[in-house]
Amino acid sequence: MKATLFRSIRSLSALLPGLALLTLLAGCSSLPKTAALNPAEQQSALSRLHDFASAMPSSSVDTGYDLAWDIMGQSGKTETQLQMEAPDMLRFSALDPLGRLLYLAVADGQNFTLVDNRAATVQRGAVNGPLWRKHVPEPLAISSLMPLLGGRVEKLPAYGIRAEQNPEKSGYWFFWKEGGLNHHLLLDKKSGLVARHILAKDRGGILLDLRYTGYDRDRKTGYFWPKLTEVEGRLVRGTLTLKRSGRLSFDPLPLSTFHPEIPSHFKEESLR
Repeated sequence: MKATLFRSIRSLSALLPGLALLTLLAGCSSLPKTAALNPAEQQSALSRLHDFASAMPSSSVDTGYDLAWDIMGQSGKTETQLQMEAPDMLRFSALDPLGRLLYLAVADGQNFTLVDNRAATVQRGAVNGPLWRKHVPEPLAISSLMPLLGGRVEKLPAYGIRAEQNPEKSGYWFFWKEGGLNHHLLLDKKSGLVARHILAKDRGGILLDLRYTGYDRDRKTGYFWPKLTEVEGRLVRGTLTLKRSGRLSFDPLPLSTFHPEIPSHFKEESLR
């Protein structure tokens, strides 16, 4: 099995449960069944997709998750905190039941750092470099995390998007290829928001399958974030559930968020 964010999935509970966020998952997902649209309906659907994608998303998010996983027979849950500043700043914390920090993953735009507070160790590397890739399988880049977790679209190709609808006629399915990946995106007709996003390869099957249930929306800005995200796919065998909890803020984050102070006695390893 490919290396994932966990060095060994069998020791998941002893390693870094909070950072399962970055691996996303795998399971028994299948490609969607669809029904064709006539040319006029296709044009209307594509217009809705482009309107959705062109809406200015927040460049910052600060929120909590009740994170649960069931991977290769091992299950667990933990409280986590996600803070991101697009496109490549990340702080993800896993906490114990008393709210104390257990693990921390931080990217500041150039460097990626993993901190194990229990073992008093820290690993450092470059964003999207060997340390990142050691734990996070292709094709995930740090810039793709905020759109995926936020139910957004990172970018749309200039042409080649096909529109259909689900058999229930409650949503539009869109299909396109970008960067060697096949995107399958379901836009809910009623809410106008993403209900499901699948990343697949022609011969590699479904890599990621994200299902979004409900969104919290900020009344002042109109920004939104999924209430519940369930993830499956081929990269890891199992299921990951992210239930939003605690505060939700889209205010810009200070740079100090992504430059944590590491105790001097922590053992350091560099993997560039």
